Amino acid sequence: MGDETIMEEVLKPDLCVIGAGSGGLSVAAAAAQFGVPVVLIEKGLMGGDCLNYGCVPSKALLAAGKRADAVRTASTFGIEVLEAQIDHRGVHDHVHGVIAAIAPNDSVERFTGLGVRVIQAQANFLDKSTVEAGRVLVRARRFIIATGSKPTVPPIPGLDEVPYLTNETIFDVSERIQHLIILGGGPIGLELGQAHRMLGAHVTIFDTGEFLGRDDPEAVQVVLKRLKETEVELYPNTRVERVERSVQGMA
Repeated sequence: MGDETIMEEVLKPDLCVIGAGSGGLSVAAAAAQFGVPVVLIEKGLMGGDCLNYGCVPSKALLAAGKRADAVRTASTFGIEVLEAQIDHRGVHDHVHGVIAAIAPNDSVERFTGLGVRVIQAQANFLDKSTVEAGRVLVRARRFIIATGSKPTVPPIPGLDEVPYLTNETIFDVSERIQHLIILGGGPIGLELGQAHRMLGAHVTIFDTGEFLGRDDPEAVQVVLKRLKETEVELYPNTRVERVERSVQGMA
């Protein structure tokens, strides 16, 4: 009772979903359409990683890269064209335009229209059946935690002294990246590397193990062969010991 007296509102839904990424939104929408009272809590951007930092912007960037690569390789088909002139601000605007076009599907307005109560605040559990979100107390029968993930920055000496990027910040870059060094040879690292290589950057990728180590070895070889053909530099089983600034940038 003490908690309730200091809160602006106390909600008692059947279901509380924490996290408005692709997983949380799917559950919230489906439950609401079945008539279940739902509260959805999100402290960041609606749509989560997929819409804002993951599959949507990365595929939009790849699409731009493929267009540039098609111009670059047109002579293979007997078509002679000038070298592709890449407007990196235009590529940035294209990527964010794709995000903006899809965003209404994941918006607060859409889910409010479905009958979901959306709270834009951080969720904190007070006990196993109570969550505090801003000035709202949520006592739900069931909770779904769909908070997603965030980039892990490796403890490499010197890394915190340089302006490094993550998958959450690289799509904000609107200038040409001359040389992109990627730490991590999983699907995200290789995808970003391929896209930026097609857009004219020199790309080097390091991994402490094998590239795409969880995937089918034959399929992995197809991917790595293609990356090598486009002159992406690959260094598997390699540990980066230190990062330092240099005259050219970073080393």
